[in-house]
Amino acid sequence: MSKTRKQRKEEIRAYIESVMDEEGFAVVDVNLDRETMYDPLSLKGNKDLSGEIYDYIDAQTNIIPASIPLRIRFHGEVGEEEQEELRGVMHRHYMMRSYDNTWDLAVNLRKMLLLALFGAAVLAVYLYLAITEQHVFMAEIISIVGSFALWEAADALLLERPHLRREHRNIEQSLRQRIEFVP
Repeated sequence: MSKTRKQRKEEIRAYIESVMDEEGFAVVDVNLDRETMYDPLSLKGNKDLSGEIYDYIDAQTNIIPASIPLRIRFHGEVGEEEQEELRGVMHRHYMMRSYDNTWDLAVNLRKMLLLALFGAAVLAVYLYLAITEQHVFMAEIISIVGSFALWEAADALLLERPHLRREHRNIEQSLRQRIEFVP
């Protein structure tokens, strides 16, 4: 098992080295097609790039550690004014994702705390009922509810939160990316 894990690490390292430039940036080259560059549902005052472009960039950069800076190179004929507009559009996109992720982290923290408090309180009631030997059947149901609440709090802390933090680091990496245009 460790041999395959080691091979995977080597493959990942080789991929990262293959996309790095001399300055230490991970480079993603994107072909801009004028017809499919913008999302057809976005309006002129609130234009956004096609979701396929963001999906492509995210797929290419997903495996790259957040500590490595990104350089996105768009290939195609784009004027100076439109280049600045594209930089602004991309920055706005990743800022909105950052706000959404920050909101998700806050909701996760609140959920984790409330479930932990609720679970502890319910298990305290269970212990009281178990010690006094009153309502034995009800005590078992309360035990299940309290255990489930604590389990969900642990899930929020140990599984959901690390994923949200990793996503936050990736979004921050995308916010700091350098955007270039190649004719």
